[in-house]
Amino acid sequence: MEDKNQNLSNNNQTKKEQTSNIEQKKKSENQEVTKDTKKIEKTDKKEKVNNKKQIKEQKKAEKLALKQEKQRKKIEKRTQKNTRWFWFFILFLLAIILLFMWDNHRKTKLLKAQTSQIDTLNNKVHILQTKYQEKDSALNLLLANYNALLSQNIEDSRELNSRKQELLRLQKIVYLQDSVLREVKSAIDVALSGYTANQVAVEMKDGKLYITMRNKLLFPSGSANVQSSGMTALKTLSKVLKQNPNIDIVIEGHTDNVPINPKDKKFTDNWDLSTARAISVTRILTKKYNIAPERIIAAGRSMYYPVAPNTTVEGRAKNRRIEFILTPNLEDLYKLADAQIVTSR
Repeated sequence: MEDKNQNLSNNNQTKKEQTSNIEQKKKSENQEVTKDTKKIEKTDKKEKVNNKKQIKEQKKAEKLALKQEKQRKKIEKRTQKNTRWFWFFILFLLAIILLFMWDNHRKTKLLKAQTSQIDTLNNKVHILQTKYQEKDSALNLLLANYNALLSQNIEDSRELNSRKQELLRLQKIVYLQDSVLREVKSAIDVALSGYTANQVAVEMKDGKLYITMRNKLLFPSGSANVQSSGMTALKTLSKVLKQNPNIDIVIEGHTDNVPINPKDKKFTDNWDLSTARAISVTRILTKKYNIAPERIIAAGRSMYYPVAPNTTVEGRAKNRRIEFILTPNLEDLYKLADAQIVTSR
């Protein structure tokens, strides 16, 4: 029993040792596993870090590749575009060259045709020149005769045209003179319509307009001073005269044949009286009513231009008068006539 117990104890001791060994082995194995695990973890970490680095580098490489690819495509597009423009320019240049060659060919062909036509025409001209030279002598003779006749005809024609022009000019002047005077007469008739025929008379005669004012209206008997009724008449007449500055005026004083009274010391004779009255009227028109003096001529005609017999009282009254003789300015008429002739041409 004791041996059995001893064996059992030994067995138990052995089992304990074995168990202890097994546990130690397991511990050592676990420690080694732990160490390996740590090593593996470290290795994994390193691998992860390396993998991250590789991924970053790979991404950088991919970005760089993409960038390079974009640049390459951009360069390719630019190259293709430049290539297209280059070929377009080449084709355009070829088209211009072909067009120039075609135009040059066409012009050359046309020039040949024109040269041929010119040669033909030159031949015809040569033939015509020959014929012309044959007939030139006869023609020169005829031409000399013709020139002589033509020269004579031209001279005659010029003289005739000159006469026609002068006649036309004179006719135009007569027409204008008559037209101007009729307009002035109409204005004077209206202006002096308040006076009787025994006081004022207006008539056209020999291309002139005559306005006759009796001395009874203008002057007291034996005086050259214009009375108030005469001043009124002269004022009315002056308005029309001022409106027609191209009219020249002759103022003539007339008397009857009754001699001046020897006792009258103012006037020597009828010459003196008629002249004084004409000058008196002229001064009133120029100084009081501002008629241009260069338009007026004053003259005394005495008793030598009667309009009625001096044998009656009525006749002598008609002869005592002041006459205003109006004529258009001749220089103005010539200018107006010439202007109308030029316009009508």
